[in-house]
Amino acid sequence: MKLAGTLTEFPLPELLQLLDLRSVTGCLSLDIFSDHYSELRPQKYCIWLEQGHVIGLQKSDCDRDIYALAVREEWISPFVAAKLKQRAPKDISAGLYLESQSAVNFDQLRSLFFSEVVRRIEALFSISNSNFCFQTINNLPMNEMTGFRAPAAQIINHRFQRFKFESILENRDFTPRKALAYQPGRTRSR
Repeated sequence: MKLAGTLTEFPLPELLQLLDLRSVTGCLSLDIFSDHYSELRPQKYCIWLEQGHVIGLQKSDCDRDIYALAVREEWISPFVAAKLKQRAPKDISAGLYLESQSAVNFDQLRSLFFSEVVRRIEALFSISNSNFCFQTINNLPMNEMTGFRAPAAQIINHRFQRFKFESILENRDFTPRKALAYQPGRTRSR
């Protein structure tokens, strides 16, 4: 499936809802143009979807994968990040791999997903001066994935107080962690 157009004609929330309803897997690319300076190069974003659920977001001029984000947050050292990235399996998301190696914990991954994916997509909802292109793909960039996913409808409707995260890997047991899902009124300490 390939779909292209402008966000003026087809706003991002409606586009994400369509992709969610169709349960597609692929990359939604956005080329965002400046409203004030037409000579500036567009900002490029990739929103990754799996079966209609949002699983990642990447700004193309920022080469920050999950390993780099964990280093930025000072959860792991650059040396440890490089070693883990080198040994990482190709079929599991970087976030889940880091958790399996006890380099990060569930709450840290959830925080990364919320700040780096959900909040950034929410900020893109107000953009209208952009071209988009959705392309179905099979090979998702595992180094960009935390291991969480969210239905586009939840992101669109801003139901964050009841936001529930799902694991990308359905055959792994996440039962003990379900109790850690975001709960209204519960504050998270850093």
